[in-house]
Amino acid sequence: MADLKEVGRNARQQVSDGLHSTREAASQAAGQAAPGLETLARAGYASKGVVYCAVGFLALSVALGRGGQTTDTRGALLKLQDLPGGTALLTLVAVGLVGYALWQLIRAVLDPERQGTGAGGLVKRSGYLISGAANLALAVFTARLAALGNAPQGGDSETRAAGAVLNLPGGQLLLGLVGLALLGLAGSQLYTAYGARFMKRMAFTDVSGRVRGALVKTGQLGIASRGVLMLIIGAFALVAAWHRRANETVGISEALTWLRSQPSGNLLLGVVATGTLCYGVWCAVQARYRRIHIQG
Repeated sequence: MADLKEVGRNARQQVSDGLHSTREAASQAAGQAAPGLETLARAGYASKGVVYCAVGFLALSVALGRGGQTTDTRGALLKLQDLPGGTALLTLVAVGLVGYALWQLIRAVLDPERQGTGAGGLVKRSGYLISGAANLALAVFTARLAALGNAPQGGDSETRAAGAVLNLPGGQLLLGLVGLALLGLAGSQLYTAYGARFMKRMAFTDVSGRVRGALVKTGQLGIASRGVLMLIIGAFALVAAWHRRANETVGISEALTWLRSQPSGNLLLGVVATGTLCYGVWCAVQARYRRIHIQG
């Protein structure tokens, strides 16, 4: 029995040493490529800014009665394709989104922002990993759109994903947990926006006080609007889990449409659309002023 315990301890130690060595190697590689990775990360924030400005602008046009329809990030990219020079713009956006996905992966694995291995830190780092995967998928969609002129938009993707979760053992509980996680993320974003806690990551060294104040307000409105949309999406996910109906889940486009269907809907949509536009601007601000550390 003692021998078995010793073997178990040795195995755990070898796994731990292997993980540590792998992380050290990855950290050294990232350090050598740091300048290029930082440039890609900043390009990623700029690309996100373009996409969310388009989502916000299209939603604001609907709220102001100028036609069109609300859409999500993929729908916004399809609209960007129709602009003069749209193919070149989409190519740049695709490269930027790959850079942003890499930056999120670095945040998740190497933890340069020192979130740690506590419960809160691991939740945040898991979120970075999910964000990286989502932005990589969006980058592939954008690249295909730029190269071929078309790409499957993936309509009802939320419904399909929810259906796949519900078909798993304990799927109803899992979907409910996803909804709760989204509500938690929404609360975190609203809290961050209220206290302007995002400023600890910014370096406005060459910005006047008045401009700085305007940028902070832009970030607060943008992140708060993201929180409101996440709140709606999370609430619908909980309802879908309760009813066990995947088709009751919503994405960004459906959340914006739902806002418009409420009393004073155009006003509500206009406020959130303006906030989404501000979020796009804030992403562009981060491309210039965010502190980006590739290594811890």
